[in-house]
Amino acid sequence: MAAVGERAPDDVTLAQAAVAATRAVPGVAGISRGRYALARTFGLGGTVVEGVQLTPEPEGLHVEVHVVARLVPFPALAEAVRAAVAAALAVRGRPVTAVDVWVDALQGDATDATEEERP
Repeated sequence: MAAVGERAPDDVTLAQAAVAATRAVPGVAGISRGRYALARTFGLGGTVVEGVQLTPEPEGLHVEVHVVARLVPFPALAEAVRAAVAAALAVRGRPVTAVDVWVDALQGDATDATEEERP
């Protein structure tokens, strides 16, 4: 939680931190909006963060992250994303109860591209 007199980060700030942490994980080629249902976090003024959905729970946040993965072992990738997202949000004062990692697409080459950038 935020210190006395300090504002807690809003959902968009938290979702952006989760996206940045996820993108930094080796084996993640990009962020996906979601394959069957759109994963989004909405903020004030129409701000939207694609690929991450935050759900508040009594003990903390349940985070859903959708990724485009390179050809790497998925269990290790998912665990690295979970750890990175939990750490990024904990630093901002929000404990995480769970991080669900969805691999929505695969990218076989070494270039960075999101699902939306591909033809």
